[in-house]
This record gives sequence, C-alpha cells and structure tokens, in this order.
Amino acid sequence: MRGSSKPTIYLIDGLNFIRTFLTGNAYVNEENLTSELISWLDELGSDRLYGSEFRLFLDGSFRNVGPISTPCVHASFTEEYTADDIILEQAEFYKQYSQRAVVVTSDRELAERVRAVGIKSISCSKFFNAFYN
Repeated sequence: MRGSSKPTIYLIDGLNFIRTFLTGNAYVNEENLTSELISWLDELGSDRLYGSEFRLFLDGSFRNVGPISTPCVHASFTEEYTADDIILEQAEFYKQYSQRAVVVTSDRELAERVRAVGIKSISCSKFFNAFYN
C-alpha cells in the first residue's frame, strides 16, 4: 500500500491488529500493546497522516489501556457488540455521507463485508508496513 496524504478515517479492528500482527507469544500484555498502538497512531496522525482520524475498536468491556482519546485517535470498547459489527456500521455511515474511510483488519470475512458496501480495506500488516518508519 502506498500511503495517501488525503485525510482519511481509519476504522481499526483493534484486537485483530494486536493478536494477528503485534503479539509474538502468549505472554505479551495486550493492554500494553493497545497503549503502544494508540501512541503510534497518534504520532502517525500528527505527522505522516496529518488530518486523518483513527477509530480503534476493541472487543469486550473496558480495560485500563491508558488514554483512549488523543487528538487523532479514539479507542472504544464494544461491550456486548462485536467490533466487526460496529466497524461495518461505521463504514456504512461514512460511505453514506461520502467521507473517506478505510477499514484496517486481517479478518477476511470483515474485509469482504466492508468491501461489499463500497469501503476499502487493508490488512493490519500492510497498514503497519506502509507507515512504520
């Protein structure tokens, strides 16, 4: 993926990103990785992807991961819903209002569902590799 300089709303499947790409073993603390991911996204939105927003969706109830809102990032816990369903709903909303959005997930089923409504998707590893130093 070649990074676009156009402001974009990135809808990120948070636990999918962490579990399929960032964790290398079972002893890694997901809360710490979530905090690091939020920090990295905030830096990205303040620099290379200036003007973009990152919406990070985390399955389950609230966990202490540090600050969940920054100028560029808003993380939310999905409680009784799945992150996939909320991401799809958000994608449909942004499509309806002609806002530029991209879903970041390695979940093939979710990627197919969002592409079916006309929203682009990118795998977690491609997104990370496109923007990580």
